[in-house]
Amino acid sequence: MNNRGLPLGEGEEDDELLADVARRYYLDNASKVEIAKQLDLSRFKVARLLEDARVRGIVQIQIKSPSPIDRALSEQLAQALDLPRCVVTQTSGSPEQIRDQIADVAARTVGPLVRDGDLLGLTWSRAVDAMVDHLDVLPACTVIQMAGSLHTPAGGGSTMDLARRAAALAGGTAHAVHAPLVVDDIAAVTALRRQPGIADTLALADGLDISVVAIGAWRAGCSTVWDAVSQQVRDEGLAGGAVAEVSGHLLDMDGKLVESPLEQMVIAVSVDQLRRPAERVALAAGAHRAPAVIAAVRAGLVSTLVTTTDLAREVLRLLAAATD
Repeated sequence: MNNRGLPLGEGEEDDELLADVARRYYLDNASKVEIAKQLDLSRFKVARLLEDARVRGIVQIQIKSPSPIDRALSEQLAQALDLPRCVVTQTSGSPEQIRDQIADVAARTVGPLVRDGDLLGLTWSRAVDAMVDHLDVLPACTVIQMAGSLHTPAGGGSTMDLARRAAALAGGTAHAVHAPLVVDDIAAVTALRRQPGIADTLALADGLDISVVAIGAWRAGCSTVWDAVSQQVRDEGLAGGAVAEVSGHLLDMDGKLVESPLEQMVIAVSVDQLRRPAERVALAAGAHRAPAVIAAVRAGLVSTLVTTTDLAREVLRLLAAATD
């Protein structure tokens, strides 16, 4: 009879016996030979009982990875995008919590890539700003600000603060751009770009070894630059086919620079300079940024992508759909 008072079928074992054998093996660390002696069973019988316990759900085995990184999806995405490295992490919670999780993974990705004597370029974003908070230390490097200062409405710091904090971790020097990222007056932009301090810092980006940027989508709530410009500038970018914003530059789906008024309003390193570092780390979260990620990759601005599982799957879906 089984523990429900019903006759045992052929080969069916009592649940209590299965649970007893499983407890001895998995919790008490008894060997199959020891259990066989204790219960007067053959070792082969014990092995079958353990297998039955798993099949019938009495034993449920969970393997929890110590890392949130989805390695299989990371490799699949890297292959699909033809990138040397993708780091896809599982995230959950509010947008702020997801940003912090991405920042933590980015810090653990960027830290080992930096070498003594490197020139490290940073462009401000909420995610990159949070990444610096997660860094404990950096090798002795020089930090270059890759764009003018962009203050958030919530007072979340600026590009200059970011570069200085990173340089302090490295015990190195920060080269700041003492100007806003976006300036409405074109004549003022030209004059600022020519100032020796600003011109010298932006020129240093020619020799960057590693850069870290965030990929924004050219739409409301998905780019801090979108929030800093007029609706007319936003609309002209959209009319030009912009889907992505990286360090103040707009890109279309093919990765080509969108010639919009914004290009004349930003004080930042050029797209060509963004392509030059050997290590080009980009951060992005959220499936809605998938077209922007594809654009940034096609533009040559990414060698390492740190992203979320939902975004990775959406990128793969879009790429697959494009080949159908």
